Amino acid sequence: MRKTIQNSFADLTIASMISPQDPLKILFDSIDFSFIYKLCESKYHSVGRQGYNPQSLFKALLLIYLGYASSERDLAKRLVFDGRLCYLCGFSYGNTPKHNTFHYFRERLGEDAFHEILLNLIAQALCLVKSKNLKLSIDSSHIEAFPSDKDAQWGYKSKDFSFYGYKVHLEVTTTPLPVAVSVKVTEANKWDGHFLSELTDSARKEIENTGKTIKAVIADAGYDNTENAKYLLQHNITPYIAENPRNRKNSIYTGLIKVTPDGKLLCPGSVELCYWGREHKRGRVKFRCGLFKQKGQGCLFRQCCYSKSEYGPTFYFKEDIDIQNTLRAIRSKKTFKEIYKRRTVVERFFNVLKGVHKLTKLRFRGISKVSSHVFLSLSAYLSRVIAGLKLNGELIPI
Repeated sequence: MRKTIQNSFADLTIASMISPQDPLKILFDSIDFSFIYKLCESKYHSVGRQGYNPQSLFKALLLIYLGYASSERDLAKRLVFDGRLCYLCGFSYGNTPKHNTFHYFRERLGEDAFHEILLNLIAQALCLVKSKNLKLSIDSSHIEAFPSDKDAQWGYKSKDFSFYGYKVHLEVTTTPLPVAVSVKVTEANKWDGHFLSELTDSARKEIENTGKTIKAVIADAGYDNTENAKYLLQHNITPYIAENPRNRKNSIYTGLIKVTPDGKLLCPGSVELCYWGREHKRGRVKFRCGLFKQKGQGCLFRQCCYSKSEYGPTFYFKEDIDIQNTLRAIRSKKTFKEIYKRRTVVERFFNVLKGVHKLTKLRFRGISKVSSHVFLSLSAYLSRVIAGLKLNGELIPI
């Protein structure tokens, strides 16, 4: 593969006509793409015809996600006729790749290589962030897939909204120009809460390499479980997680039961409760009414407890009481609402990716190719962030 090209007279003429204030020129000049050559060197054979520089091919693919082309076929045509795009990507005028070259380039690099490129761009962006203690916002968004995509699954955003496709789980900084610090693509039927620790682990590695730390993680009620809070607290990260109203609260806190001096648990009707096992997944212990065999006969509260079901009332106790108490204390602070408002940063981040960088315009099947598509979309956004942080602190227009 070629590392450099010899500029022709046409290339020099085109270069002289490109303004120093050209947005795309500023964007490409602001980023160090040199690492791509070394990253891709092992994926090419040393024998045979030399291929195009992978650095130039990657820049060209970014043009699709920056809005300069609608597809790889359209991109190949524009490189032939638009000398400006051709030169800025690093090709020689009249010697540009065909559309199938970009297809083979995607296949050659694969999901892992595109992820490595994204991680390098994240590191470049984080080095430009002035704040040392970062707050992160986490959320997911859906991408609808082709009905013939065998890797995709059915998922639900709400009771009345279902979709067939994938989820993009993303964690970003809440700085004025948000930076994506970790990302994961999964099938649509995966629960968001399972990926908080994995994403934050990845974010910690990237952020600590730049001499910064994570001060807090902000998440909606979908991430409200004991395991996530425990993980964050163990790593000295404050969890600003909204309370999930569907979670069953500790019955002692709600005043539904009382504890006698000898440790017995009594319901409002003063009937001793029966232990009914542990729910390992939810980390809680279950109790039932002591008169469930008699279906509540003889209890003054039977009418309100057994009116809807013969099963009788149930009471739950969270096992990690200390974690729950810590979460309650954080949510009761005056600053909780103010900090929690910053969670919307990740929602605006997704809106930019979908509206400008073609996140939802999926043209691929299979989770590996979809992941590469997502990484390229994020790379296009991060390119604008890096250029913006180096100039005036605002996103470079495209």
